[in-house]
Amino acid sequence: MILITGCAGTLGKEFIRQLKDEDVIGIDNNEWAMAELQKEFPEVKLILDDFAEWKFDQDPCDTVIHTAAYKHVNLGEENPNSFIDNNIIKTRKFFAEAYKNGADIVFISTDKAVEPCSLYGFSKAIGESLARFYGGKVVRLGNLLNSSGSVIPVWEKCIAENKPLPVTDPQMTRYVIEVEDAVKQILENLNNHCDLFIPDMGQPIKLQGLVKNVLQKHNKMTSSYPIEIIGMRPGEKKHEKLRWEHEETI
Repeated sequence: MILITGCAGTLGKEFIRQLKDEDVIGIDNNEWAMAELQKEFPEVKLILDDFAEWKFDQDPCDTVIHTAAYKHVNLGEENPNSFIDNNIIKTRKFFAEAYKNGADIVFISTDKAVEPCSLYGFSKAIGESLARFYGGKVVRLGNLLNSSGSVIPVWEKCIAENKPLPVTDPQMTRYVIEVEDAVKQILENLNNHCDLFIPDMGQPIKLQGLVKNVLQKHNKMTSSYPIEIIGMRPGEKKHEKLRWEHEETI
Protein backbone atom coordinates (compact mmCIF):
# COMPACT_ATOMS: atom_id res chain seq x y z
CA MET A 1 0.00 0.00 0.00
CA ILE A 2 1.25 3.46 -0.95
CA LEU A 3 -0.18 6.43 0.95
CA ILE A 4 -0.15 9.82 -0.81
CA THR A 5 -0.59 12.85 1.45
CA GLY A 6 -1.83 16.07 -0.11
CA CYS A 7 -3.32 13.90 -2.84
CA ALA A 8 -5.66 16.62 -4.10
CA GLY A 9 -2.81 19.02 -4.84
CA THR A 10 -1.10 19.29 -8.21
CA LEU A 11 1.70 16.87 -7.36
CA GLY A 12 -0.38 14.50 -5.25
CA LYS A 13 -3.00 14.25 -7.98
CA GLU A 14 -0.33 13.28 -10.50
CA PHE A 15 0.92 10.55 -8.15
CA ILE A 16 -2.65 9.24 -7.95
CA ARG A 17 -2.90 9.33 -11.75
CA GLN A 18 0.34 7.43 -12.34
CA LEU A 19 -0.27 4.96 -9.49
CA LYS A 20 -4.01 4.42 -9.94
CA ASP A 21 -3.51 0.81 -10.98
CA GLU A 22 -1.42 0.12 -7.87
CA ASP A 23 -2.52 -0.38 -4.27
CA VAL A 24 -2.74 3.32 -3.42
CA ILE A 25 -4.71 5.51 -1.03
CA GLY A 26 -4.83 9.30 -0.76
CA ILE A 27 -5.45 11.71 2.10
CA ASP A 28 -6.15 15.46 1.94
CA ASN A 29 -8.23 17.96 3.92
CA ASN A 30 -9.35 20.08 0.95
CA GLU A 31 -13.01 19.05 0.60
CA TRP A 32 -13.74 20.65 -2.77
CA ALA A 33 -10.51 19.36 -4.36
CA MET A 34 -11.12 15.88 -2.96
CA ALA A 35 -14.65 15.83 -4.41
CA GLU A 36 -13.22 16.71 -7.82
CA LEU A 37 -10.47 14.10 -7.45
CA GLN A 38 -13.03 11.44 -6.55
CA LYS A 39 -14.94 12.16 -9.76
CA GLU A 40 -11.78 11.58 -11.79
CA PHE A 41 -10.57 8.52 -9.89
CA PRO A 42 -13.65 6.81 -8.39
CA GLU A 43 -11.73 3.55 -8.01
CA VAL A 44 -9.10 5.07 -5.68
CA LYS A 45 -9.72 5.19 -1.95
CA LEU A 46 -9.57 8.82 -0.79
CA ILE A 47 -9.69 9.98 2.82
CA LEU A 48 -10.85 13.50 3.72
CA ASP A 49 -8.74 14.27 6.78
CA ASP A 50 -5.54 15.86 8.06
CA PHE A 51 -2.47 13.76 7.20
CA ALA A 52 -1.27 13.98 10.80
CA GLU A 53 -4.35 12.04 11.90
CA TRP A 54 -3.46 8.94 9.86
CA LYS A 55 -3.57 5.82 12.06
CA PHE A 56 -0.77 3.58 10.82
CA ASP A 57 -1.67 0.83 13.29
CA GLN A 58 -5.23 0.69 11.92
CA ASP A 59 -4.45 1.31 8.23
CA PRO A 60 -0.89 0.08 7.62
CA CYS A 61 0.98 1.03 4.47
CA ASP A 62 4.35 0.15 3.00
CA THR A 63 5.32 3.60 1.72
CA VAL A 64 4.21 7.17 2.35
CA ILE A 65 4.82 9.88 -0.25
CA HIS A 66 4.45 13.11 1.68
CA THR A 67 3.47 15.95 -0.66
CA ALA A 68 1.19 17.77 1.80
CA ALA A 69 2.55 21.18 2.80
CA TYR A 70 1.75 24.84 3.05
CA LYS A 71 3.89 26.24 0.23
CA HIS A 72 3.06 29.84 -0.71
CA VAL A 73 6.15 31.83 0.26
CA ASN A 74 4.36 35.11 0.95
CA LEU A 75 1.74 33.41 3.13
CA GLY A 76 4.49 31.75 5.13
CA GLU A 77 6.06 35.12 5.89
CA GLU A 78 2.70 36.41 7.10
CA ASN A 79 1.50 33.24 8.90
CA PRO A 80 4.54 31.63 10.52
CA ASN A 81 2.61 29.70 13.17
CA SER A 82 0.49 27.88 10.58
CA PHE A 83 3.49 26.97 8.44
CA ILE A 84 5.51 25.74 11.42
CA ASP A 85 2.58 23.72 12.72
CA ASN A 86 1.79 22.06 9.37
CA ASN A 87 5.21 21.71 7.73
CA ILE A 88 7.24 20.87 10.83
CA ILE A 89 5.23 19.80 13.90
CA LYS A 90 2.59 17.71 12.12
CA THR A 91 5.18 16.34 9.72
CA ARG A 92 7.40 15.21 12.62
CA LYS A 93 4.44 13.42 14.22
CA PHE A 94 3.52 11.82 10.90
CA PHE A 95 7.06 10.61 10.19
CA ALA A 96 7.47 9.25 13.73
CA GLU A 97 4.31 7.17 13.36
CA ALA A 98 5.31 5.98 9.90
CA TYR A 99 8.73 4.92 11.19
CA LYS A 100 7.27 3.17 14.24
CA ASN A 101 4.97 1.17 11.96
CA GLY A 102 7.61 0.24 9.39
CA ALA A 103 6.52 2.48 6.51
CA ASP A 104 9.12 3.87 4.11
CA ILE A 105 9.11 7.66 3.91
CA VAL A 106 9.45 9.74 0.73
CA PHE A 107 9.48 13.46 1.49
CA ILE A 108 8.81 15.89 -1.35
CA SER A 109 10.95 18.97 -0.79
CA THR A 110 11.92 22.06 -2.76
CA ASP A 111 14.97 23.95 -3.94
CA LYS A 112 13.83 26.68 -1.54
CA ALA A 113 15.12 24.41 1.27
CA VAL A 114 18.69 25.02 0.04
CA GLU A 115 20.21 28.05 1.78
CA PRO A 116 16.67 29.16 2.71
CA CYS A 117 15.67 32.78 3.18
CA SER A 118 11.93 32.23 3.70
CA LEU A 119 9.94 30.52 6.43
CA TYR A 120 8.65 28.09 3.83
CA GLY A 121 12.20 27.22 2.81
CA PHE A 122 13.32 26.80 6.42
CA SER A 123 10.32 24.60 7.18
CA LYS A 124 11.11 22.33 4.24
CA ALA A 125 14.79 22.17 5.20
CA ILE A 126 13.73 20.97 8.66
CA GLY A 127 11.34 18.54 6.98
CA GLU A 128 14.29 17.12 5.03
CA SER A 129 16.20 16.61 8.29
CA LEU A 130 13.20 14.89 9.85
CA ALA A 131 12.78 12.60 6.84
CA ARG A 132 16.43 11.54 7.03
CA PHE A 133 16.25 11.11 10.82
CA TYR A 134 13.43 8.61 10.33
CA GLY A 135 15.28 6.77 7.58
CA GLY A 136 13.41 8.31 4.67
CA LYS A 137 14.27 9.63 1.21
CA VAL A 138 14.23 13.31 0.24
CA VAL A 139 13.10 14.37 -3.24
CA ARG A 140 14.03 17.96 -4.03
CA LEU A 141 12.10 19.68 -6.81
CA GLY A 142 12.16 23.07 -8.50
CA ASN A 143 9.02 24.83 -9.68
CA LEU A 144 6.21 22.71 -11.10
CA LEU A 145 4.82 24.24 -14.27
CA ASN A 146 1.12 25.14 -13.99
CA SER A 147 0.85 23.99 -10.38
CA SER A 148 -1.56 25.75 -8.04
CA GLY A 149 0.04 29.00 -6.98
CA SER A 150 2.58 29.04 -9.81
CA VAL A 151 3.01 32.15 -11.93
CA ILE A 152 1.92 30.75 -15.29
CA PRO A 153 -1.83 30.44 -14.46
CA VAL A 154 -1.64 33.99 -13.08
CA TRP A 155 -0.14 35.25 -16.35
CA GLU A 156 -2.66 33.33 -18.45
CA LYS A 157 -5.51 34.91 -16.49
CA CYS A 158 -3.97 38.34 -17.11
CA ILE A 159 -3.70 37.61 -20.83
CA ALA A 160 -7.34 36.50 -20.95
CA GLU A 161 -8.32 39.79 -19.27
CA ASN A 162 -5.88 41.81 -21.42
CA LYS A 163 -3.97 43.02 -18.35
CA PRO A 164 -0.22 43.55 -17.92
CA LEU A 165 1.81 40.56 -16.73
CA PRO A 166 3.20 41.03 -13.22
CA VAL A 167 6.89 40.01 -13.17
CA THR A 168 9.12 40.18 -10.10
CA ASP A 169 12.42 40.41 -11.99
CA PRO A 170 12.96 39.36 -15.63
CA GLN A 171 16.48 38.16 -14.75
CA MET A 172 15.27 35.94 -11.90
CA THR A 173 16.02 32.27 -12.61
CA ARG A 174 14.12 29.17 -11.60
CA TYR A 175 14.42 25.42 -12.10
CA VAL A 176 11.19 24.20 -13.66
CA ILE A 177 9.72 20.83 -14.53
CA GLU A 178 6.42 19.47 -15.81
CA VAL A 179 4.53 17.70 -13.05
CA GLU A 180 4.10 14.53 -15.16
CA ASP A 181 7.86 14.33 -15.72
CA ALA A 182 8.63 14.99 -12.05
CA VAL A 183 6.40 12.15 -10.82
CA LYS A 184 7.65 9.78 -13.54
CA GLN A 185 11.28 10.36 -12.50
CA ILE A 186 10.45 10.04 -8.80
CA LEU A 187 8.65 6.72 -9.26
CA GLU A 188 11.45 5.36 -11.45
CA ASN A 189 13.94 6.15 -8.69
CA LEU A 190 11.78 5.23 -5.73
CA ASN A 191 13.86 2.20 -4.83
CA ASN A 192 17.36 3.59 -5.28
CA HIS A 193 19.48 3.63 -2.14
CA CYS A 194 20.42 7.32 -2.06
CA ASP A 195 18.67 9.41 0.60
CA LEU A 196 18.47 12.42 -1.77
CA PHE A 197 17.00 12.38 -5.26
CA ILE A 198 16.93 15.46 -7.49
CA PRO A 199 15.07 14.93 -10.77
CA ASP A 200 16.68 16.14 -13.98
CA MET A 201 15.28 19.63 -14.54
CA GLY A 202 17.88 20.90 -16.96
CA GLN A 203 19.34 24.37 -16.60
CA PRO A 204 17.50 27.14 -14.73
CA ILE A 205 15.57 29.52 -16.94
CA LYS A 206 14.98 33.25 -16.64
CA LEU A 207 11.51 34.61 -15.97
CA GLN A 208 11.76 36.62 -19.18
CA GLY A 209 12.07 33.30 -21.03
CA LEU A 210 8.93 31.98 -19.33
CA VAL A 211 7.10 35.19 -20.19
CA LYS A 212 8.08 34.82 -23.83
CA ASN A 213 6.90 31.20 -23.96
CA VAL A 214 3.53 32.00 -22.37
CA LEU A 215 2.90 34.96 -24.67
CA GLN A 216 3.82 32.95 -27.77
CA LYS A 217 1.50 30.16 -26.64
CA HIS A 218 -1.35 32.69 -26.66
CA ASN A 219 -0.25 34.30 -29.96
CA LYS A 220 0.76 37.57 -28.31
CA MET A 221 3.63 39.78 -29.46
CA THR A 222 6.39 39.52 -26.86
CA SER A 223 7.86 42.87 -27.83
CA SER A 224 4.68 44.87 -27.31
CA TYR A 225 2.69 43.12 -24.56
CA PRO A 226 2.79 45.19 -21.34
CA ILE A 227 4.86 43.91 -18.43
CA GLU A 228 4.60 45.23 -14.88
CA ILE A 229 7.79 44.82 -12.82
CA ILE A 230 6.64 44.34 -9.23
CA GLY A 231 9.96 43.44 -7.56
CA MET A 232 10.80 40.48 -5.35
CA ARG A 233 8.56 39.81 -2.39
CA PRO A 234 9.79 38.99 1.14
CA GLY A 235 11.25 35.49 1.28
CA GLU A 236 12.08 35.27 -2.44
CA LYS A 237 15.53 34.73 -3.93
CA LYS A 238 16.72 35.90 -7.31
CA HIS A 239 18.41 32.57 -8.03
CA GLU A 240 17.57 29.17 -6.51
CA LYS A 241 19.98 26.29 -5.93
CA LEU A 242 19.30 22.56 -6.04
CA ARG A 243 22.14 21.52 -3.71
CA TRP A 244 24.07 22.75 -0.72
CA GLU A 245 27.80 23.06 -1.23
CA HIS A 246 28.47 19.85 0.74
CA GLU A 247 26.04 17.97 -1.53
CA GLU A 248 27.90 18.72 -4.78
CA THR A 249 29.41 15.24 -4.90
CA ILE A 250 26.18 13.33 -4.18
